[in-house]
Amino acid sequence: MKELSKIYPDSANVEGLYYFDASSAPVRISGLPWRATNGNWDRLDDRRNDEYNDGLKMLSHNTSGVQISFKTTSEKLGVRVVGVYYHRGMPHMTANANMGVDGDIGEGRNKKFLNVIHAEPNENDRYGREIPLGGKEEKEITLYLPLYSGIKSFEIGLDRDSSIGEPSPYDFDKPVLFYGSSITQGACASRPGLSYCNILARKFNFEEIDLGFSGCARGETVIAELIASLDLAAFVYDYDHNAESAEYLEKTHAPFFGIIRNAHPELPVIMVSKADLLYGAEQTKLRRDVIEKTYKDAVARGDRKVWFVDGTKIYGDDADNCTVDGAHPNDLGFRHMVEAIYPALAEALNER
Repeated sequence: MKELSKIYPDSANVEGLYYFDASSAPVRISGLPWRATNGNWDRLDDRRNDEYNDGLKMLSHNTSGVQISFKTTSEKLGVRVVGVYYHRGMPHMTANANMGVDGDIGEGRNKKFLNVIHAEPNENDRYGREIPLGGKEEKEITLYLPLYSGIKSFEIGLDRDSSIGEPSPYDFDKPVLFYGSSITQGACASRPGLSYCNILARKFNFEEIDLGFSGCARGETVIAELIASLDLAAFVYDYDHNAESAEYLEKTHAPFFGIIRNAHPELPVIMVSKADLLYGAEQTKLRRDVIEKTYKDAVARGDRKVWFVDGTKIYGDDADNCTVDGAHPNDLGFRHMVEAIYPALAEALNER
């Protein structure tokens, strides 16, 4: 921990909180594997933009799964966000989840919810709030960035006489990557920290990379190649919803897995089918069978690093209470998803 004024000399002799760019050390930004080359907050590698569909290009700007962490002795926390690519007014998403920031206090697997920093209805491209953190003791803060909005700049405000330091390390040396539909992106959690990917990241204390893209994750080769280029602890994919049909899923699911497996023979891979009956029970079963076949074929080839989570069993008898619109999970639905995926992920990460 170092005194804020020694890291940021401009903070001296000015009243109120001192605000600084969150990109500055010792603050940790996680969930953006191509940040060094992109130079921005995009989730995909900008060098391959010409290969993405239009939806991927737009949704890459959204910061789902991105987290900001640091330690401080400050008694207050301020956040100032200048944003882009907002999705305000989505009828099935809260403004908190769309374009808000929520935070936890605590280290490792012992994080507790702190507060939400949200935009007011008249704040379309920038907003900021200050929230209390307690006394002057050292504490660790983790901020979850908006699920359906982008960030142009993000500033953190701390007491000028406080100290700041690096957050505690993750429990795993490598990140876990999630690829899938709007559900993977976080629709429709009530706030960013309650997406199923963020919850699992918190439970296991790993860095999360969220490549969920609403309506636009279609098992494209370019995305498989990007994922294959990364060194991961585990890979979870569930783009079932964005496949236009069971036939399309059959054409893409196994080849997508093949690209990943050829690059990483020992990478744990968890395949998930969708939990709802949006396309009807028959279509849902056909889709489930396609994904299970990819899994069974891998096992038949001797692959012991694959898991299958049957989406038709995720909600159980609680399905009527688990979505906002018949498809997208509410907070209860996401809790069920976490409970269903957790055992497979625990095995994949050698935690059971």
